[in-house]
Amino acid sequence: MHLLQPDEVDRLALGVVMLGSGGGGGEQETHAFAAMLRHEMRQSGPITILEPGEADPDGYGARVGLLGAPTVMIEKLPSGLEAEEALKALQAHDPTPVTAVIGWEIGGCNGLLPLLLAARLGLPYVDVDGMGRAFPRIDQTTYDAAGLPTTPLAITEPSGNRAVLDSTGIEKLARTVMVDFGGWAMMVAKPLKLADAVGAGVTGSLARALELGEIWSRHSDSVGERAKASGGFLVTRGKVVEVWRESVGDFPRGTVALRRLDADDAYVRLEMQGEYLVALADGEALVTTPDLLCCLDAETGHPLSAERLGFGAVVDVVALPSPAQWLPAEMLGRVDPRAFGYDLDYVPFRDAG
Repeated sequence: MHLLQPDEVDRLALGVVMLGSGGGGGEQETHAFAAMLRHEMRQSGPITILEPGEADPDGYGARVGLLGAPTVMIEKLPSGLEAEEALKALQAHDPTPVTAVIGWEIGGCNGLLPLLLAARLGLPYVDVDGMGRAFPRIDQTTYDAAGLPTTPLAITEPSGNRAVLDSTGIEKLARTVMVDFGGWAMMVAKPLKLADAVGAGVTGSLARALELGEIWSRHSDSVGERAKASGGFLVTRGKVVEVWRESVGDFPRGTVALRRLDADDAYVRLEMQGEYLVALADGEALVTTPDLLCCLDAETGHPLSAERLGFGAVVDVVALPSPAQWLPAEMLGRVDPRAFGYDLDYVPFRDAG
């Protein structure tokens, strides 16, 4: 058990942004929720973080997540009450008693939202989530792969609109409603029995985020040293010479060309769909999803989201290893490059040593 204190929130926020792999909301959006979380914790006290083995296996955990584009929140600000309101709406249809909060997606804003709900309700947070990083789809979770239910699903937004959805095509339906709600919404899924969540989920992801936050806040260490301490490696330092973006289906898709500054006349291409998914050099894949790619401003060291990476930026591209739960063959097909439409196979993570 760990009592999460307000002075740990900034470190946690940096860690979840790293696990966002360019998606899930960048530093600006994540730190807005970090400020809300610190404020709530100063009112309610520290949050009890339970290791998976400490949780009551017969209890039920609520999952909360953000649906839509985090950048829309700049114009349509959250109140911090959306998750609680969504849970209330859900419980009117599914009265399963909630005894804890669990993670849906540890990457980006969604790494903090369950903690905000836990603080407001006075519930413990069990250190498990369904991704161990960020992915764009509701169903790209280890929970879903294990056949655990997502619906009924309640969503709400700051103006008070709310809906409870139950469909076999929940991804498409929820996004359709979210667009009608104004571009983003908070969602709470059917509570999971904690024994099932722990058995299917990525355990220890919050602890991993805190670890990464500690490592990447050490700016006295080189990027290569911090990458190695994180279990990863520095792919390249490069200057953005071209950015191409388009909307395909429900997710923005793009390509970034980097002129390498650590090699002559060499380029690295990044493919992204919300998150950075593939890094290639001379047509050869270097790093692929579900392993993580992170771009950091070479001057400030701050992570750069895929939405905000722009022409002329000088960035350090870092690779971090995937959570082990995604690597078995039966899981990999859900999140490998082909799952996102790229004609590429997964490239096993190289030895960072």
